Amino acid sequence: MNILLLSGFLGSGKTSVLLQLAKHIADTVPGDGMKVMIIENEIGEVGVDDKILRAQGLAVKDLFAGCACCTSGGDLLNDIAVIRDTMDPAWIIVEATGVAYPKQIRESVEQCFNIPVRILALADASRWKRLKNYMSQLLEAQIECAELAIVNKVDLVDEETARKIAEDIRGFNATAVIDFTVGNKPIDPAVWKPILG
Repeated sequence: MNILLLSGFLGSGKTSVLLQLAKHIADTVPGDGMKVMIIENEIGEVGVDDKILRAQGLAVKDLFAGCACCTSGGDLLNDIAVIRDTMDPAWIIVEATGVAYPKQIRESVEQCFNIPVRILALADASRWKRLKNYMSQLLEAQIECAELAIVNKVDLVDEETARKIAEDIRGFNATAVIDFTVGNKPIDPAVWKPILG
């Protein structure tokens, strides 16, 4: 079983990217068993994103009462254990809240399960400058240990702004692979290589 954590600020396009990633995994992982299970961390009592994911035929586990955003993550750890023991998918994708600190989640999961956690960080090009001005520490925390950083919505900014965002990301994380995407276009499957191998 492999575990992937998807991070990104609210509205960055996580669900759209998640749909493409999950479909890619489902289409490329060999075998007849469950290929991908998604743990959706919603704030509130009614999930919207999980309805979109389920409509695409994806298996989704809601995490309403708990939180996949901090160091404890007891509910998340329990959900991963149940999924591992009952369904044993090839991949579990955890879509964290927009205020998550991925490094802390990774440490908790790896310590509990002894399974490496890969991180995909999503950045919203159209709001990057504003978020960086007011929430720089959170942006850095979401990107600092990602293997892959995708800058989404680059169609809404000019080339110079996109270049500056890449520089900022490189300042937060010198080793992440950085890619750019447009919210309404398919992502090249080669983009997934740094996180899927």
